[in-house]
Amino acid sequence: MLKDILVPLSDSSADDAAIRFAVEIGRSQDARVRIIETVDLPPPAIGTADPTPRASFLAAQDACRREASERASRIRARIAEHPGVSVEVHEAGIESPAELAARLAFSADLAIVGGWSGFAKADPAGVALFNALLFDAGRPVVVVPPHWRASDHSCAIVGWKDTPNACRALHSAIPLLQQVQTVLLVEICSHSDEMEGAAGTVTASLIEHLRSWGIAASATRLLARHRRSSEVLLDHARATKATLIVVGGYGHSRLRERTIGGMTMELLQGATIPVLYAH
Repeated sequence: MLKDILVPLSDSSADDAAIRFAVEIGRSQDARVRIIETVDLPPPAIGTADPTPRASFLAAQDACRREASERASRIRARIAEHPGVSVEVHEAGIESPAELAARLAFSADLAIVGGWSGFAKADPAGVALFNALLFDAGRPVVVVPPHWRASDHSCAIVGWKDTPNACRALHSAIPLLQQVQTVLLVEICSHSDEMEGAAGTVTASLIEHLRSWGIAASATRLLARHRRSSEVLLDHARATKATLIVVGGYGHSRLRERTIGGMTMELLQGATIPVLYAH
């Protein structure tokens, strides 16, 4: 069961979706939800002989503080009827907002952020926030697309392979998987001979382990042929009306993902339902 959920806001169009998702999960888990509004203070002028902060610089910082406080007040008004949900304002100071969020996530079971699925380009600030939470804090991260709405249909897809990242993602997701009716462990094969081979790592023992947690799971294999694994997974999610995807984050290096692509970046860009990542 989850006890502490962190929602660092990035001042994006998906912040509202992340808050709605976090409130739903917090209510179902009886967990505390901390919504973090960050004050990203402008740096002082560099290279001036006088070290005393200029009035214009101090005024700019005060304006940032007021804007953040006003945004936090509006959020508090919207979520006032939800117990256990708080809104905090933190100043980044010498840290970047992403570094601040990672430090605050040390005391969270799960981080939830708004995504940018469907936009022409990934949001650099959003990617930095996601990477900091995943790598610097080592927390599982749920990325919620901008137009997410709660659904009555209840199905989760786990993109499974025999890697530590996939294993961490699966076990991090257990509190969320306990809330859905159906869990599908999907192993994507590149060639038909893999489909015909042994059951691999999606074994009966893994299904049995999930069953001990009260999770009804089944396993399947899908043939990718010449398609990207992310496309196959997303198509299967649409076909099964899945409401959550669970995958390991960055099975390849971040540089490789940025230059030639990979499951993580492709899901960040293309998933229209929440995705839980762990590394």
